[in-house]
Amino acid sequence: MVFDSFTALVGLLAIVYASFTKYIQLKLIDKTEMGNIQKESKKLSEDYEKAKKAGNKTKMDEILKEQMDFLPKMNKVMFAQFKPMIIILAIFFAFTWLVGQMDPHAKDDIMINMTDDGFGCDKTAGDGIFSACYQMNSSVNFGKWIATVKTWNGNSDSGQNSTYFFYARSGVDDKIERWDTAADAPKGEPITVATDSKEYTPLDTLKIYATPQKATEQVTATLNNGTAFSVDLPFEIPIINVKRIEQPYWWFIFISLIANLILSLVMGRLGIGKKNEKVTV
Repeated sequence: MVFDSFTALVGLLAIVYASFTKYIQLKLIDKTEMGNIQKESKKLSEDYEKAKKAGNKTKMDEILKEQMDFLPKMNKVMFAQFKPMIIILAIFFAFTWLVGQMDPHAKDDIMINMTDDGFGCDKTAGDGIFSACYQMNSSVNFGKWIATVKTWNGNSDSGQNSTYFFYARSGVDDKIERWDTAADAPKGEPITVATDSKEYTPLDTLKIYATPQKATEQVTATLNNGTAFSVDLPFEIPIINVKRIEQPYWWFIFISLIANLILSLVMGRLGIGKKNEKVTV
């Protein structure tokens, strides 16, 4: 129920974001001035081409001077149009940061330190293979789990890679969707990640191994506790052939794009934003 509420909340935030960006565009982007600049620039180009075809060098020089005088004005208007985009981008990053902070799927993650010291799960000290163990004892989160490994140098992560496995009760959870074998895309320095099995039952011990290709100060593994954000769409998105959206920020982006499109259509029907768009001569 908490996860469903979060999905709805992210969708609502996306609609608020789309509405706010439309408002900023209406208030801060001067389409009349931009239209006039485009019209003036086009006229100067056409006049120059006419003078060139007529072989009128004096006229060509005059138009070139007009174009040089016109450039500062055009640059000023163009820069003014970019200001709203800076504000919109700042708001976008603020919203996506907020979504990440609120995500309940991340709050129950299990963090494990991996070692290469020859103790516990690690077989051989200093062989470059980092290992960790975790006893599977959850009584509710059956299904697909994601294990994400990160390498660290100081306080900064230098590499990341993930793998998946399934947690199920023998003979009980046969309907778990085992076709879903996707994991998070690797980032930064390459790391090979593997588990000793792809299937675990309660009280089994998960063994996870990581082999960084470069020296690192620390290696950690994060288990998502079987709770990962995903939304199954009623249709497949063409071209990219996606029917399931994973990660809350992609859901936020998807809903904001849909909301922006709908708002544009509604505003176009109502004539909002067109009252002052007439280009003056």
